[in-house]
Amino acid sequence: MTMQSIKHYRAFQIDPDGHVFGCVNLVCGDDEEAKRKAAALVLLHRIELWRLDTRIAQFDLPPEIARQQAAGHIP
Repeated sequence: MTMQSIKHYRAFQIDPDGHVFGCVNLVCGDDEEAKRKAAALVLLHRIELWRLDTRIAQFDLPPEIARQQAAGHIP
């Protein structure tokens, strides 16, 4: 990866109420690599992937985890 091909992204962690509570900085060669890395971050919270002021992708929770959160079983 050359210096010109390095791009900076931010993967924002979104709580069930839709508020940002955390951010992971990613350095990737392109949008597809950034999407793969951001998708791997979806464990207990939704992730939104941004580059500068452009949202690249959104990764929702798996349905079973979202149901458990809605039922109050996962904070």
